[in-house]
Amino acid sequence: MSAFQKDIEWLLKAHNLLEGFQTQETFHVRFTKPGFDRLVIERHGELVSVAHYFEQEGDLIADPEVEFHYPTWFPTAVTQAWLGRREKFFEANGNQYVDTPFHNEVTSFLATWGGNIRAQGWDTAHAYINWNDMETARA
Repeated sequence: MSAFQKDIEWLLKAHNLLEGFQTQETFHVRFTKPGFDRLVIERHGELVSVAHYFEQEGDLIADPEVEFHYPTWFPTAVTQAWLGRREKFFEANGNQYVDTPFHNEVTSFLATWGGNIRAQGWDTAHAYINWNDMETARA
């Protein structure tokens, strides 16, 4: 289990959402905390997204957003508003490639980000979840 997975599961457990995250094919929660960009955790089948969002000229912008394969929690893509998107697997000249430094670089970033999520007290943030959407997705 990665350190970042532990941090996110700690946060979800603090809000009594871990079981829903693990058992629902579709899951979405938004955390708000004064002085911080909102934090969103989503699951769509085997895709997990964790992102901070800020608003610019009426648009929500993810910065950063990291996508993971579920249940392994291996990072597969990272998006930063001003740097763009980087994917672990990419295609060039008709061939499929693996960005070999990707995993270590993103994992290093995630260790810092996960530690910040704990240190900033997101376990006491306000959580907003639409249980109706989750129930519909489960049916």
